[in-house]
Amino acid sequence: MPIREVAIRTVGDLSREVRALAPIEQKWLFRGQTDACWNLAPSVHRGYTAQQERYLTNEFRVRARSRHYSCPSSDDYPGWLALMQHYGLPTRLLDWTYSPLTAAFFSVHPDYVPRLQGPGRDACIWALDGRKLNESQGFEPLIFPLDASSYEPLIVPAFKNRDELNSVGVAMAIEHDPRIQLQQGAFTIHSSRTPINRIEGADEWLRRWIVRNADIPAFFEELTTLGIRKFTLFPDLSALTSELKSIHRPGKPCP
Repeated sequence: MPIREVAIRTVGDLSREVRALAPIEQKWLFRGQTDACWNLAPSVHRGYTAQQERYLTNEFRVRARSRHYSCPSSDDYPGWLALMQHYGLPTRLLDWTYSPLTAAFFSVHPDYVPRLQGPGRDACIWALDGRKLNESQGFEPLIFPLDASSYEPLIVPAFKNRDELNSVGVAMAIEHDPRIQLQQGAFTIHSSRTPINRIEGADEWLRRWIVRNADIPAFFEELTTLGIRKFTLFPDLSALTSELKSIHRPGKPCP
């Protein structure tokens, strides 16, 4: 069956759809994307080969210690993968959040629209029943931390030439950084190159809400009015600077 899709225009619409998820106590996860046409696939599966992935992860491990004061131990592969994801290296992790408002923020904020993205695109917010996805992939219907032993077969092939499990798991993020806590983060771990939304039976645990292109500016303004802003989700000076520049724009230059 096709994945259930609903168009939303306001934060109130989003709230209505979240309340309609049944049962909400199953800990649904959310992800915002600035283009509704994108699949649910991690960055390292967008053009990189398996060998390139291992080059990326292992060179990062070799060179990170001279640049970062608190690196994971050599065999802490989940810790390394989370650190790489945090600093923007392409990995097999895909970011999710327990907060639908945070997901909405990332779907409509103009800072996250790629430069080459064409005009007229719609944004979207995905909702994922993580427990059902885990169960469909042969895991327990629970969400464990990223460093749980059951997820090791999904993670190790990112670093070593090992057979892939060819499945996807949902994991809690380990709060090693205030940003993860504020964004209420979680991950899907992709040992399979099939996007989540194309897995057979995805309609059982996925929902999608579309924000039409014409509604994006008003939706973004509503989130801003409600206090969902970059500096509240990114507790660092770069986010504060970006936020202040967007609020206080220069006047017209002198002739």
